[in-house]
Amino acid sequence: MKSKLVDEIFENAMDVLSDEDRGLPQVENVLPLLRRGIGIHHGGLLPILKETIEVLFSEGLIKALFATETFAMGLNMPARTVIFTSIKKYDGSRNRFLTSGEYIQMSGRAGRRGLDDKGTVIVMFDEPLSPASAKDLLQGKADALNSAFHLSYNMILNL
Repeated sequence: MKSKLVDEIFENAMDVLSDEDRGLPQVENVLPLLRRGIGIHHGGLLPILKETIEVLFSEGLIKALFATETFAMGLNMPARTVIFTSIKKYDGSRNRFLTSGEYIQMSGRAGRRGLDDKGTVIVMFDEPLSPASAKDLLQGKADALNSAFHLSYNMILNL
């Protein structure tokens, strides 16, 4: 039953793609995974695929989601458990450790308000890390939030 619902949601979403795009490996290879409750989410996916996976996840049709930080940024998509397979990321020029703010943003997805009593975060350290560095990562502060919104007189008058 769930497999048919996954098929229906997926096919409806993929109707917007050209025949050429529907033949892309990322489109052809993802449906068998989705039918089994497994999803992937990263910046290299077509936007319609990411949106479809987000819908399936929010509907509870995806039980295991393998994602990069793209899933954690700007989306309210909590999960029961968040697993870090690495605490390093490529930032466009080099591999570096996650900042505590990035860790907080992603690990904060663990535990669904109103559904779970607790959330679980599993960190798999793939190389030695000093106790001080681990403490900074796990107990550091969130990144500063700076607004780009500037109120002007015209904005007030337009209300």
